[in-house]
Amino acid sequence: MSQIIQANYSGQAVQFTADGWFCATTAAEKYGRAPNDWLRLPETARYLEALERKYGKIPYLKTKRGQNGGTWLHPKLAVRFAQWLDMDFAVWCDEQIDVLIRGQPKSDDWSSARLAAASNHKLVCDMVNLHRQAIGKSSAAHHYVNEVRLINWAYSGQFSPIDRDTLTVPELRLLELLERQDAVLLGAGKSYTERKSALQAFANEQRQRLAIPANDSGQLSA
Repeated sequence: MSQIIQANYSGQAVQFTADGWFCATTAAEKYGRAPNDWLRLPETARYLEALERKYGKIPYLKTKRGQNGGTWLHPKLAVRFAQWLDMDFAVWCDEQIDVLIRGQPKSDDWSSARLAAASNHKLVCDMVNLHRQAIGKSSAAHHYVNEVRLINWAYSGQFSPIDRDTLTVPELRLLELLERQDAVLLGAGKSYTERKSALQAFANEQRQRLAIPANDSGQLSA
């Protein structure tokens, strides 16, 4: 098994390998399902037969015990499985695999920066959960989404999603630093208002250091 990449979907950890394999076991837990249920479906068997006719009888799934254990699916099977779980989740998985596989021809610096920014999502979500536990509250999916929106705002001045595949290495580095700084602020017990103010100041400092252009409001031109 190659390097494990930790990504995050709506507060749920999702694991990929650097060459695009996908941990079906971890993903299915969020939906109360199991990979074996999908593998037993007649249409799954037919799809596997079609893959074998096209690409040959190569391994399309692997099982692993111990750390990072479970059922792992080949990139050509992963999105099909994700569709069985949830269509929005399948679109997201397709995007992650596209970055891992089709993004590889880009420079090593860009690929490393892209993966570093993606990997920090899990750190932020873990800190959101711990922060809310410390104040006696539980966490729901929208709490993780709101934190991502806050980081997006600190980055671009807008709460809307950011197309990370279009960012340069310095811009990806800024996003990575903002995610880490937000995790630090959450760990320090800072409120949403305090985090928002601190992240904006931090972002402005880092833009200058990384020589990233700013717009009239002092925030990055997205």
